[in-house]
Amino acid sequence: MKKLSLFLLVGIFVLFFTACDEKMDPNNPQSVRRAITKQQIAFTPNQFVSYAVAGDTAKMTLFLQAAFEIDRPDDNGNNAVAMVVNQGKLDVLTYLFSKGAKANVFNSKNEHVVDNAVVMGHHEILKLLISQLKKEDVELANITSAVVYASKIGATESLKILGDAGVPLETRGADGYFPIHLAVKGGHYDAMMYLISKGVDLNVTCNQKYSVLDWAKNEGYTRLISALRKAGAKHTPAYLKEFGR
Repeated sequence: MKKLSLFLLVGIFVLFFTACDEKMDPNNPQSVRRAITKQQIAFTPNQFVSYAVAGDTAKMTLFLQAAFEIDRPDDNGNNAVAMVVNQGKLDVLTYLFSKGAKANVFNSKNEHVVDNAVVMGHHEILKLLISQLKKEDVELANITSAVVYASKIGATESLKILGDAGVPLETRGADGYFPIHLAVKGGHYDAMMYLISKGVDLNVTCNQKYSVLDWAKNEGYTRLISALRKAGAKHTPAYLKEFGR
């Protein structure tokens, strides 16, 4: 009886110390989760996004091994992709896509991440996003808002990346203007010339029934007026009637 009790005690001690010294199995999500808990790391979207911002791919990998949902947003409404796009972290974005993150996502302001890349001037990020969107079979007509942004702020390089990738350049925006109107209204010569080179309709009217030449004349952009006339742009009859030549 005493011998049996001794064996039981030994067995308990072995099990106890084995449990204490358990090694993490990277192929077992529960094992990885226990290891994360032991390190007193919060298994939350906020923590994961913070690792993405810091470029800590080792910690992100640990979370993913524990079956973390890679596209989950933090408490502010930004997921990892949205944050690294905003900050221009190309290497981290490449890592996230290699782990299954999606490009067709929005930030906390409900802006598509492609729009944010345009506004921030992150050209290589923009190229990668478009490439990933194509892999996800996302229709590029769904990101024409990026063309609107690029035309409005005169982001010619971004406009070229979008247009050359096949994103439509002649979609009327919510404000009633086409990209060519926005480029002209803003006096963005290079952006306008790129749109002209892509064959956009120069005589389409905005919701106020004005053409791009009407707007160029109204704003006094002599350089743009000359280029538009050379390309075949015309005033609308209403503009000529009201303001003359």
